[in-house]
Amino acid sequence: MKSKTYRELRERAYEYLTLNRFPNTNGHREAKRFLKNLLREKSIPFWEEPFSVKKRVPIGASLEVEGRKIQTFPFVGSIGGSFEGYLKEDFIEGDIALQTAKGIDWNALKAKNIKAVVCYLKELDQVFYGITEEEMAVVCIKRSDLPKVKDFYIKLKVEVREEELKLSNLVFELGRGPVVYIVAHMDTKPKTQGAIDNGLASLLLPYLYEELRENYNIPFKLRFLITDGEEVGLEGSKFHTLKKPKHAYYCINLDGIGWQNPAILYRDKEGYNDYWLAEAFYRSAKEIGFEVEFRAVPSAKSDHIPFKRAGLKTLFLSSHPLPIRHTTCDNYDAVDWHMARLWFFSIVNFLRNLGRL
Repeated sequence: MKSKTYRELRERAYEYLTLNRFPNTNGHREAKRFLKNLLREKSIPFWEEPFSVKKRVPIGASLEVEGRKIQTFPFVGSIGGSFEGYLKEDFIEGDIALQTAKGIDWNALKAKNIKAVVCYLKELDQVFYGITEEEMAVVCIKRSDLPKVKDFYIKLKVEVREEELKLSNLVFELGRGPVVYIVAHMDTKPKTQGAIDNGLASLLLPYLYEELRENYNIPFKLRFLITDGEEVGLEGSKFHTLKKPKHAYYCINLDGIGWQNPAILYRDKEGYNDYWLAEAFYRSAKEIGFEVEFRAVPSAKSDHIPFKRAGLKTLFLSSHPLPIRHTTCDNYDAVDWHMARLWFFSIVNFLRNLGRL
């Protein structure tokens, strides 16, 4: 990356990475305008894939225990309503279940007919902004509030609304031949800026295109895909793959780069990603002095999964562990710019040599 390009990226990044980009918000609309203007400025031809989905969107929640109010917020997809009961880790039917935010046992909850869940983040004293696909009320509190609510009788009120989310993917291509996808989502959870997850990666895609456009000699067509709606259920990549991409072989997904702990996630919620791609990227990164760890994260879900289902070989590049994910700590100040630069060079080096690896 040229020094001028790097300076431009850092300067432009602040405007984009400080926006909350949850669908249907002003920040989401501003971010989409920002990306389209950036592509036009760089003379990158692109097209937009508009679509919409209906989702339950959180408005707010109140949790009361012995007359005290505790800060809390619902997950995307949570049901609304009023609930009362004892808040228990070892719950029975009629209780409100207490769970860790990243370790919710949905099967156990359904087996006990649980209607409401309060969770907390083990790693940080922050509210975790999550998502649920279950017919339950799910909210998150701060870890420091745990002693105030655990085993107490609580009253919980959750407000949500069903909303049609207006979304769109941005697509641009470089070269000719069999298709290699480079994918990154641009949206965030509510209340968060998502600089690491996944503002930086989505912002890098136009700069990767610009860098690779000079002296292009890759025997593949690179299809860059900035997806929307990943944080509400991988909706952008699901929509794109409905068309069953033709002559497409590989999907490289960037989700959560720019933090410490750079990682190749070789296994995720839907099994293994491609061994050859993982090994090839590891070797390519090592050539420029970038050490990346191999990680298995069986709970991880991201935009490469619909491509994996469509039969493409997948590479999932991220950071793990990433404790600030889906919290307000994931902001512009969290970006490790030295790490961002290493990721950029590594991805460019990998793509330029993909035909020989």
